[in-house]
Amino acid sequence: MNAGPRLDLGHPRDVTELLGDALRLLLAHPLRFLAMSAAIVVPAHLVVSGVGLEHLTAPYRPGAREVETIIATAVGFILVAPLVTAATIHALESVARGERPSAAASVLAALETFAPLLMAVLLSAAGVVLGLAALILPGIYLAVRWVFVPQAVMIEGARGAEALRSSWRAVEGSWWRCLGVVLLANLAAALPGLVVIVPVDALAEAADREAVSLVGMILIETLTAPFVALVTTLLFFDLRVRREGARAA
Repeated sequence: MNAGPRLDLGHPRDVTELLGDALRLLLAHPLRFLAMSAAIVVPAHLVVSGVGLEHLTAPYRPGAREVETIIATAVGFILVAPLVTAATIHALESVARGERPSAAASVLAALETFAPLLMAVLLSAAGVVLGLAALILPGIYLAVRWVFVPQAVMIEGARGAEALRSSWRAVEGSWWRCLGVVLLANLAAALPGLVVIVPVDALAEAADREAVSLVGMILIETLTAPFVALVTTLLFFDLRVRREGARAA
């Protein structure tokens, strides 16, 4: 089914275009991107936080315990974000072909690459953790150099350490630009979350149920994860176009 003009992934984008095009894509297909995101975010956090950490049955606990925060962050970084990014890449490529993105097909495409995606992400996560332990700055540097691991797996078919090398090459010469764009994307995504989290925490405290906070966290991540994934993927294509243009020149 045709969805109108195709999205051109073959031209460079400045920061405004990266953020603007990501937002326009979300607004053009809101239900599809949200359904795709929810299909990954909801079960992951229900199983880990809801059942594993007993948030579905526990009374409200203001301020998560340190170990719970670490676990939730790890689930988001290692499992949720890469899978949402993989599904978003599939949807983005559908739009680029002039088709309407399918949430079901995008999630299925992400799940089909789950094993190689998880392996590559675990390799990068191990390196980032070691870097953070070594005075923090090396971890930040590596996190940016390996920010495109999901794109390397989904778009280039890279596997294992080759996905890390592919991301490393993509960032070459553009580390500061990548850092700035990723920070801006996450900041833009965090603003709506701040609007949601305050009333949700107040409701959770009033009801004395940790489950309410869990629902709020799931809602926020479902809403924001596709935007960050779209920005980073558009940035990946932007860097590739610029690199190919530089070679041609």
